[in-house]
Amino acid sequence: MELSLRISYKKGIAESYRNLGSIYTYFGSYYHTVFNLQKAIEGYRELHDSVGLANCYISMGHMYRYLNDIPKEIAYHKLSYEIHSRQGILERIGVTAHNLGESYFNNKELTKAKDLTERAIGINKSIGNVQVLSSCYKVMGKILLAENNADEAEIYFIKILQISDSLKDNSQKIATIEAFLELATINKLRKNLKHEEFHLHEAASFVSHYKLTRYTRQIYLNLIDLYTRTNQKSKVLEYTSKFIQVSDSLAKIEMRDKNQLVAGFTKMYKVEKENSALEIENKLKDERAKQKNIILYFIGGFSFITIILLLLLIRTIKKIRTTNEQLEQKNIIIESQNEKLAELNHTKDKFFSIVSHDLRAPLNAVSSFTHFLFSGQLKKLPDEQMQELVTESKNLIDNARKLTDDLITWAQLQMKKAEVHPSLFTAADVVDETIAVFKEPSAKKQITISHTIDENINLFADKNQYLFIIRNIINNAVKFTTAGGTISITAATDGINSTVSVTDTGTGMSKEVSDSIFTVGKVASKNGTEGEMGTGLGLIIAQEFVHLNKGEIKVFSELGKGSSFSVTVPSYEFKL
Repeated sequence: MELSLRISYKKGIAESYRNLGSIYTYFGSYYHTVFNLQKAIEGYRELHDSVGLANCYISMGHMYRYLNDIPKEIAYHKLSYEIHSRQGILERIGVTAHNLGESYFNNKELTKAKDLTERAIGINKSIGNVQVLSSCYKVMGKILLAENNADEAEIYFIKILQISDSLKDNSQKIATIEAFLELATINKLRKNLKHEEFHLHEAASFVSHYKLTRYTRQIYLNLIDLYTRTNQKSKVLEYTSKFIQVSDSLAKIEMRDKNQLVAGFTKMYKVEKENSALEIENKLKDERAKQKNIILYFIGGFSFITIILLLLLIRTIKKIRTTNEQLEQKNIIIESQNEKLAELNHTKDKFFSIVSHDLRAPLNAVSSFTHFLFSGQLKKLPDEQMQELVTESKNLIDNARKLTDDLITWAQLQMKKAEVHPSLFTAADVVDETIAVFKEPSAKKQITISHTIDENINLFADKNQYLFIIRNIINNAVKFTTAGGTISITAATDGINSTVSVTDTGTGMSKEVSDSIFTVGKVASKNGTEGEMGTGLGLIIAQEFVHLNKGEIKVFSELGKGSSFSVTVPSYEFKL
């Protein structure tokens, strides 16, 4: 781009924009993709270059494939196929027929996909374009697999591996890795575990050698599934650990790539700006030469032209400043997106950890109890021991149900589906209602719960969500307060906001723990003073609800001396 701009090589400029658009598609930066491809399309139209235009449509089709917008994907690949067909360039027809065939396959139009893919195979065979042929075999194998013809599909996937072996580093690597994965799938359907495992390990070795990192997680997930089905626990743990490591590594790579993307875009902007400044400078030189001649005839004309040039220069400077500001804003957005991506990856890992461990453990225990029940072995147990097993199973089921409820609530919050319906109510009412819920568990531990809340202190929030918040705080207070302890609840208001505080004489927390209890995955759920179980999500969901209600939650705690939670929300009606 830099060289083309310097010598005003229009075709080179258009080609550079098209290549940059393709690169930004790979990075997932679709705004920059469209911007550069539109620039390329304008350039090719100015040059009346239909082949270049058709190649731009290929890039646009691939972009919409990444975005999963299949109708637009088909439309652009169809345009490129029609243009190259009219031009009669056999190599390009073979490529575009393959692209359009794969697009129809993505849209589940198998007949159209098969016809175009067969044509692409015939063309690429005839001209010896084995790399594209390898990709064509990939699509044909997937079509046959979709038609439940696994035997013929397997033949095409094996052909891909044969081509890959012959081409080595020059092979079509995406086709090769997907062939390994599809062969593993076929052997899974046949329940041929040995061959399934072989192809998955071959896939893992291939992606490691060629650094095809975006496939690594899928391969490890397939291996985890295989070893789970074959009850190889050590292997499951091994590849689960590898999966987590790869996920963290990929997050870092993605962040690094995005930073490099920003640097490249900044350099591109500077090149275009320098070229624009050079053009302005050349124009100024020409104008000055004309002005010298004009001065000889009419001084007034010189003054008028000078004013126009100054206005143009001021306008150009303003545009440059505006562009600089826009670039800075984009950098801020990208940095924010990087932070959100890291947070989402961390949240996702915690979600899988909870589902795979905390939810699986009680279900396994209940399954074992059911096995004992149906096997008749329970009859051999004393009544007292049987009662203990039944009670323990009930507790496990209750905890699993609560964990499921919390997971659903948490997921809704993450997807921004939780709605807020605020109303005016008194603090005393919700505290009284909540204390009644904990009457039995607090009496069992000989814990005294009391409150001194003025009846006139009001709260304006979603009552159901506020009840959830207070229930979780009091539940934790009961859970971590030893027998004979006390829990006191107070409230205060400044007329604008009202604060309810729950203070206990429990085990308390270290500063490290209290600073992390509202962050997903930072602190593991702990059992209470008498073995009470929790989900580890209650306080996290409570904090989300507090923020939804325009409030604030704080914790003050000291290890061995108890904890105090305070929740502040508005005390009068306002628009959320």
